[in-house]
Amino acid sequence: MTDQLELFREDFLQNTFNASDVGSDFYENIFTEKYAQELVETAEIDEELELSYWYETGIKVNGYCYNEDDQILNLFISVFSPSLLEKSLTQTEINQAFNRINKFYIQSSQKHYYTQLEESTPVYDLSYFIYKNKSKFFKVRYYLLSNKIISDRAEVQQSKVENDIEYSYHVWDISRLFRMDSSNQKKEDIFIEFDNVYKKPIYCLPAHLDTEDYESYLLVVPGSLLATLYEKFGARLLEQNVRTFLQARGKVNKGIRNTILKQPEKFFAYNNGLTTTAEYIEVEPTSNGLKLKSLRNLQIVNGGQTSASIYSAFKKDKADLEQIFVQMKLTIVKPEQAEELVPKISEYANTQNKVNAADFFSNHPFHVRIEEFSRRIYTPALNGGHRETKWFYERARGQYNDAQAYKTKSEKDKFIKEYPKKQVFTKTDLSKFENVWEDIPHIVAKGAQYSFVEYAREIGKKWESSDTEYNELYYKSAVAKAIIFKTTEQLISDASWYNGGFRAQTVAYSIAYLDYIIKQKKMFFNFMQVWNQQKISLKTENFLKIITKAVYDDLTNPPSGVANVSQWAKKPGCWQSIQKINIEIPFDFEEELLDKEYIVEDKKSAKKQQKIDNGIEAQKKVFDIAKMDKWHEIKNFGIDNNELSMKDISLLDVAITIPNKIPTEKQSIEIMKTVYKLEDVGLTL
Repeated sequence: MTDQLELFREDFLQNTFNASDVGSDFYENIFTEKYAQELVETAEIDEELELSYWYETGIKVNGYCYNEDDQILNLFISVFSPSLLEKSLTQTEINQAFNRINKFYIQSSQKHYYTQLEESTPVYDLSYFIYKNKSKFFKVRYYLLSNKIISDRAEVQQSKVENDIEYSYHVWDISRLFRMDSSNQKKEDIFIEFDNVYKKPIYCLPAHLDTEDYESYLLVVPGSLLATLYEKFGARLLEQNVRTFLQARGKVNKGIRNTILKQPEKFFAYNNGLTTTAEYIEVEPTSNGLKLKSLRNLQIVNGGQTSASIYSAFKKDKADLEQIFVQMKLTIVKPEQAEELVPKISEYANTQNKVNAADFFSNHPFHVRIEEFSRRIYTPALNGGHRETKWFYERARGQYNDAQAYKTKSEKDKFIKEYPKKQVFTKTDLSKFENVWEDIPHIVAKGAQYSFVEYAREIGKKWESSDTEYNELYYKSAVAKAIIFKTTEQLISDASWYNGGFRAQTVAYSIAYLDYIIKQKKMFFNFMQVWNQQKISLKTENFLKIITKAVYDDLTNPPSGVANVSQWAKKPGCWQSIQKINIEIPFDFEEELLDKEYIVEDKKSAKKQQKIDNGIEAQKKVFDIAKMDKWHEIKNFGIDNNELSMKDISLLDVAITIPNKIPTEKQSIEIMKTVYKLEDVGLTL
């Protein structure tokens, strides 16, 4: 075992312990939840895990998720050890785990089993869901999650098909997770040898000039080949940002499906085709042209719905794909240049969807600004102490670990004191913290990816009209919302009435309900009080205890005919039901609320300050470019590409005269807008 793997294993275990300290959830639940989050991030699974722990002799399950589009049920079982001394995941443990979870599925398929379970528990929901929907499942995938390391001699049983359902078995030990962790910059490769997956040759046409940056090819791909690849690799084929976008909108396009089933001969003419990237290509010259031999890490950056819809029509509708062909543009991008080029290819390829760039990219200026705030703004020192900390905004996955990767032990200790682990939050976390206060808990209940896309869409619209709304006050309020969210999680976990399950849904709906009844009073919550104290007040805490109990009771008693609480929580009707709960705001809590006049004045002041900050930042960037002696080059690029107005040219002329003439802050903002416009059409600084 390498030292890095050992450290990763130890860190993952410690993070599990730390997270368990926040609430009363036992370690295995936290471990399962954290592990499943990693599988969502890497596209191994499409939906977020629902915890549903159950154990009895010969039977065990830890959680599940269901992909309704592809009709895939994923069941999870954990083999967890709280000791670092237990390292080896044995063949016996693997066989025992899969036998237990398989028995749970078989038993749940029979009517008598779910009736023996406690109705208010998540495992009852899962068991009943299996019984009611077993005829709809296309695949059942069993996942074994472990913080041990699989033995070299261990083997995993092969997939099987019974009664038209495919059952597959997947072992994820800690070393496999380590290989996929972004801080190690390694992913499990998607390697496709076309002779092994398709009987006929696939030819490609070179479409690039001599360049070291990339190669491009044009292909026509048979629909049956695309369906085969999608079946094998699934959402792993979809570039991360596109995958996030598609998950929130449903993957199967009815128009594409209808063409496949009713007019397959016209599919090629109607469809826009795919835009794809890969890291490596192998071709073979033949008398008919270049034959495609293999690809490494193929990614679909535009055309995800086309791919998923072809696969769905093939599997669900038994469609004949003989006449289905798809045009494909393939760009080969070196791994070291992928971070810069692939997002641009993805953004431009998806412009026809009229989706703001914020829907996709972590390098949108909004995320960059929130990141800058988090690296600069200290929290107030507490309890008369002198130690100030910061919250760490992770706009790109793995940034927190990457920031520590090459530090000495003392440097790492200092970093963790400045940025405690419990004060790390991601862009999907931020979306949940904000969306519950926008009164859309049913969107948050759908999972982090859905929540993020909704949030990003709104941010994109507002940013275009006025970016000054996103200022220091916004950041501090967002951190306050994070504190409220995390505290509510803990309150629920520690409550005597809580018997496990549906915590995420209860958190989202409880905070949304709190906001809803505050708005009924035409009042506003005092987020700055939470920021200044870095905790919620006792009055807020006591009120949340009342709300969470009422919300939990309502959630776990859905209308008749509703078979699954977690599915019910995703519906607008659930939010309408929660709003009918009648709880009076306590007088002492109401005293902490703010009037509209106070909020308006505070926001106005913060926007004004952000406008000043924007000017200073723009002026700094203009001077930085002048130091690089790039302004003549920028102006020439804009003129050559017919992208500059007379106003743009006159502003760039001011920048060219630096240091003889200094552009004002307002001029600097306009100059940088011109630079960003030129970057969108290919300018590289």
